[in-house]
Amino acid sequence: MPPRAIEMMNDRQRAMSSTLLAVRAMARAALRSGSKPDFAQMRRLIGYVERYPQRIHQPAEEQHLFRVVLAREPAVKGAVARAKRDHAACIGHCVRLETALGNWERGDPAGGREVALHADEYARFCRLHARVEARDVVPVALKVLSEDQWRAIEQAFATANDPLEASKSRQDCEVAVRALRAT
Repeated sequence: MPPRAIEMMNDRQRAMSSTLLAVRAMARAALRSGSKPDFAQMRRLIGYVERYPQRIHQPAEEQHLFRVVLAREPAVKGAVARAKRDHAACIGHCVRLETALGNWERGDPAGGREVALHADEYARFCRLHARVEARDVVPVALKVLSEDQWRAIEQAFATANDPLEASKSRQDCEVAVRALRAT
């Protein structure tokens, strides 16, 4: 049975992609109907992506998983470097998405299409990144890390308290997104 830390990584990556796809769906629905979307809700969703995956989950992966795996198996250096570059690239994706949303809010007619496009590109990038980690980092970690190391990683990941991580249904996500409104 895989360590709980891997499940947590997968859940968080799924939540991030789902959030981005929700932004894309909101943009597309507004474009089809010719109406304005709920910009505040879109900002909350993008804010989630910036707050939890970028500022908490990714640094935790780098500090607690990648660092330990590299110490035990230096041959994984290239894969870890790729994963770290992906994490850094997320900042640019988020900036482009936020900029497009701001442009749309200010009345730029191309803004809606740009939001949908950037959200879609970012979600695709996240899925590719998750596959790279699953293919190149996790198998090595499973071979070289001890149970104690996995427990320490799990404890570090657990401190993130990601509100969407445990969402398994649309209803769970809606409850979690309502909770984001309070933050």
